[in-house]
Amino acid sequence: MKELKGDLWDTQCDAVCISTNGFVKNNGECVMGKGCAKEAAEYFPEIPKVLGDRIKKYGNVVNLLRHCDGVAILSFPVKPEKVVAENHRMVVRHMQRTFKIADGSEVPGWACVADIEIIKRSAEQLVVLADKHGWKKVLIPRVGTGAGELDWKDVKPILDEILDDRFIAITYK
Repeated sequence: MKELKGDLWDTQCDAVCISTNGFVKNNGECVMGKGCAKEAAEYFPEIPKVLGDRIKKYGNVVNLLRHCDGVAILSFPVKPEKVVAENHRMVVRHMQRTFKIADGSEVPGWACVADIEIIKRSAEQLVVLADKHGWKKVLIPRVGTGAGELDWKDVKPILDEILDDRFIAITYK
């Protein structure tokens, strides 16, 4: 995997991934309230509903959400649909006051810390899609490190084992 400083939305590529969670609201939309997911929802207002529908149909997996000028826009799950909390470390810091963390408390995926196993599974699914579609350049943000609160130094080595030089982790300039 390569790394690059730039703009996820202004770099030539075959596909762009957005970090997502698996929580679908009652209106059928996936929660996309932070980071590149929020940007994607602002650029393409139909995407939260499209992703919600895909999660209901296929599960919390890498999904093709739309094409824009020949570029595939993909979800890249980093968080679950929900978790049953075991401790406060499972919830992002800014939400710890909102959720009463007691054994057995249910926490929606968007409020969870990113899950390294979900990230690993998503990277593996992304490779299969890139092979199938012949993508030569796929951009991903530093998945799990923004609203997911993981450290890049912990995520990058896992992605490096799975993603080859077609994949570029992009950091905003």
